[in-house]
Amino acid sequence: MAYATYDYYTSGYLGKSIPEADFERLSERASEYIDHVTFGRAQDYDDTTELLKKACCAVAEAYQLNEQGGSVVAETVGKFTRNYAAGVSTMPTESQRLYTAINRYLGRTGRLYLGVE
Repeated sequence: MAYATYDYYTSGYLGKSIPEADFERLSERASEYIDHVTFGRAQDYDDTTELLKKACCAVAEAYQLNEQGGSVVAETVGKFTRNYAAGVSTMPTESQRLYTAINRYLGRTGRLYLGVE
């Protein structure tokens, strides 16, 4: 089960980059990633529900960007041309992009802590 809905993505997170048709798939992958990185502990805490929703949306956008091949480095409007930064060493890797997205919202909650509680 995804931590965020498309309604929350557009009205709570104020996201615009993921079309509704893709959101369910991307939010499911994002929620699975969150569960993986938090060792399943994220779903047990009610005090971070809002942060979990935001983390889900941010990671879903990171997955979308990864699927598109990376960050846009050039774009032309006439005849529509887009160039992505795949392979450029100064750009974050796919895994770095995902972790940065989750860390923005869950980094201070202790949910990413690898040690024993």
